[in-house]
Amino acid sequence: MMTPKIHIVRTADGMDFPLPAYTSKHHVGLNLMAAVSAPVKIGPRERVRVPTGFAVALPDGLCGQIVSNRDMALKNGIIVVDAPSIIHPADREPLFVLLRNESGEPFILRRGMQIAQMLLVPVVQTAWQEIETDLNTRPKNLTEVHVEHIEEESQANVQQDNPKRVKVSIRERTAK
Repeated sequence: MMTPKIHIVRTADGMDFPLPAYTSKHHVGLNLMAAVSAPVKIGPRERVRVPTGFAVALPDGLCGQIVSNRDMALKNGIIVVDAPSIIHPADREPLFVLLRNESGEPFILRRGMQIAQMLLVPVVQTAWQEIETDLNTRPKNLTEVHVEHIEEESQANVQQDNPKRVKVSIRERTAK
């Protein structure tokens, strides 16, 4: 599996932070930490926007998904409000996480606390194919999605270290 190189820039509030990292080789989420300058009190049912200390430039074909930190959610009721929050390849702003306190007690968020995880997920874009049929009647043979990886040998793709392209098609399922 190819490991994509992703551009990352520390912001002023994250100069002393380590870069987001996996807890181990078996984890799929990069740990995000609170880059707050002072402790932040999050009251019950209150939302806060928390800086992470960096900005990222994802390549085309990947998106970031910000999800809650399981331990923080279980122990303290602190969740990512819009999980999964999506980071698009076009996004270049400093990364913030929108947290909400779902518990009945105030929570004190301190600098360096692990607040969320970022998953890097391959994505494809689609082109709609409009058809003329009644979608309320199902065909006898249901459709299935077929994914085909397309090898691109062009010199431009090799030099840019682009990931493989994917072709997605929908076709009629054959009887077995």
